[in-house]
Amino acid sequence: MQAVVLIGGMGSRLGDRVKDCPKPLLPVAGRPFVEHVLLNLRRFSFDDIVFLAGYRASVVQSLYGPESAFARQSGARIRVIVERAPLGTAGALAAAAQALAPRFLLLNGDSFFDINYLDLCRDVTLGDSSATGQIALRRVPDASRYGLIDLDGETVAAFREKPTTPMPGLINAGAYWLDRSIVSAITRWPSSLEQDVFPQLARQRLLIGRVYDGFFIDIGIPADLERADEVLSDQLRRPAVFFDRDGTLNVDAGYTHTIDAFRWLDGVPAMIKRLNDRGIFVFVVTNQAGVARGFYDESAVIELHRWMNEDLRRIGAHIDAFRYCPHHPNGIVPAYSRACDCRKPGSRMIEELLEQWTVRRERSLMVGDTPTDMAAGEAAGLATRLVSLGGTAAAIEEYLATFDDD
Repeated sequence: MQAVVLIGGMGSRLGDRVKDCPKPLLPVAGRPFVEHVLLNLRRFSFDDIVFLAGYRASVVQSLYGPESAFARQSGARIRVIVERAPLGTAGALAAAAQALAPRFLLLNGDSFFDINYLDLCRDVTLGDSSATGQIALRRVPDASRYGLIDLDGETVAAFREKPTTPMPGLINAGAYWLDRSIVSAITRWPSSLEQDVFPQLARQRLLIGRVYDGFFIDIGIPADLERADEVLSDQLRRPAVFFDRDGTLNVDAGYTHTIDAFRWLDGVPAMIKRLNDRGIFVFVVTNQAGVARGFYDESAVIELHRWMNEDLRRIGAHIDAFRYCPHHPNGIVPAYSRACDCRKPGSRMIEELLEQWTVRRERSLMVGDTPTDMAAGEAAGLATRLVSLGGTAAAIEEYLATFDDD
């Protein structure tokens, strides 16, 4: 999937801070601000990332261009398209038309909206036609820094100017799921998506507004830049649910390793999406002794896990990471026939995820259908929940209820 990131503005309200780099590359919480955005995109499996750069574009190329260390480590295809003169947000998008996928996520590089991107990226129709775009909206107590948006049901009815006095309202949060045909609505440049193109599409009733309540911050003014530096690290630490796989997420058919043999348990995909929508990490930690026993190889495990996420994306859901243990002390394949500390009840798979992801261990949970799952979770310092066949979704409902007062 493709994500396009607007990163070309100068950010003049930040003064000397942006003398040497674009606003989205200012340091926030230990790294350039836009890198938090990029890492979140990779979490949701966006693997084709296009920067639309302008001011100090050479800095963007150096840090995030296709030859950069970040690009190599991320595994994503990253391109930087540089505008030759200031074109505005709409003009920059039109100039990059040849690089756009048929449908793409567009993000403002100077804001962070902590939502389930895959929910925003579900295609919705308006009557007999598809919407040109979907805009992520946020209700804020004071919209005086932003323009307001009016909804008619889910359809964007109007864009309004900034209110002159503090008042609550819906604002554009800088995340959009767009059809490439939007470039045909960009007839001049410099021009602005927010001020020129989106209001025109709203008058044609071709935009959908999706309201989310996730953490939102932009760094357009000094006070918010300083606030982002103070709070973003804590916001990015999330609870996690660690799931066993066979018998917990899917029917245990005995060494399940093919797509044809895989069957989700009732309610599980919707349950995973609920966790995604609440900003909770979803991990799978699974013993796959069938590799050591010679029933299938590691590529079969990897392919099935890839397909699981592909299937979940249809409903706007995903699993953040999979870990599997291919070993067994009584296996017949020499490379895998050994005792190890990753096989549950060992906790190494869980510990690796805790080290690599920003997890709130104290609010996290291990869910499985066997005592070995419980032992692994307990060894990693997690709360645990033993479920019987078909009980996973109900267990997660109870877990989510513990967050209702947060």
